[in-house]
Amino acid sequence: MKIEKNVSLKEYTSYKTGGSAKYFAMCYNNDDLKQALDFAHSSDLDYEIIGGGSNLLVNDDGYNGLIICTAKLNRYIINYGNNILKCGAGINLADLVYYSCSQGLAGMESMAGIPGSVGGAVKMNAGAYNQEIKDTNIKAALMDKYGNIIIKSSEEIGYGYRLSPGTTGYIVLWAEFLYSRKNSEELLNIRKEILEKRKEKQPLHKPSCGSVFKRPEGNYAGTLIEQCGLKGYRTGGAAVSIKHANFILNEDNASSADIYNIILHIQKTVYEKTGIKLEPEVRMIGFNK
Repeated sequence: MKIEKNVSLKEYTSYKTGGSAKYFAMCYNNDDLKQALDFAHSSDLDYEIIGGGSNLLVNDDGYNGLIICTAKLNRYIINYGNNILKCGAGINLADLVYYSCSQGLAGMESMAGIPGSVGGAVKMNAGAYNQEIKDTNIKAALMDKYGNIIIKSSEEIGYGYRLSPGTTGYIVLWAEFLYSRKNSEELLNIRKEILEKRKEKQPLHKPSCGSVFKRPEGNYAGTLIEQCGLKGYRTGGAAVSIKHANFILNEDNASSADIYNIILHIQKTVYEKTGIKLEPEVRMIGFNK
């Protein structure tokens, strides 16, 4: 495991913005992860864990500590042959969805096209089109800040909407999923339809983090933002998508500050006009949230 210095985080986030990490560690296995944590503790460094970076906004000033990246952590899928898959945290969720569909394992096909890693998907209970990680997850292995490993059941993780309280303070190492059986061709067709629907409805041509705000109860963030006349609203190189108002795009060499200021403007405007406070789904590092 190698500790690098002054690593730009632009290439580790889907927004392609943000400053540099003073220290950076890419972890490929559990031992790497424990060594990175030990380095942070022995050097008295603050640290943050990032995965695939698809739901992340990093301050332009960077991070004056250690960034531990789990995007390549435990990259394996084990098929037990009894409708259960064990999947390492660094596997892309999209790859897991494709694999499960191809094996006739149902329960994730509607999550096709969700970016990011399995570790991040567990952390935020990723989901779409009435399917969520919690529907199939049965347990996960987690590492605490001291390098100790604990296995928690789905019930102990306590999934909620875009959150998993039982993983707070822990790093996801791997997760096991229990599926139902279905015809693989049928599942692959559903997956294909979902991907086409996403392409039709979502702006996938420019860097973004996907949906910026969580869905407020009884409404949709994108609908509220559109009703407030904010489609196309621009600050610097960032803009609210014309195609889907809950997407903020890096249109033209945007800074993280451009994106952050749009987030604040949307929250303020929507609250003033509707009384609804939108809660960001995107995770932010280095901002006063």
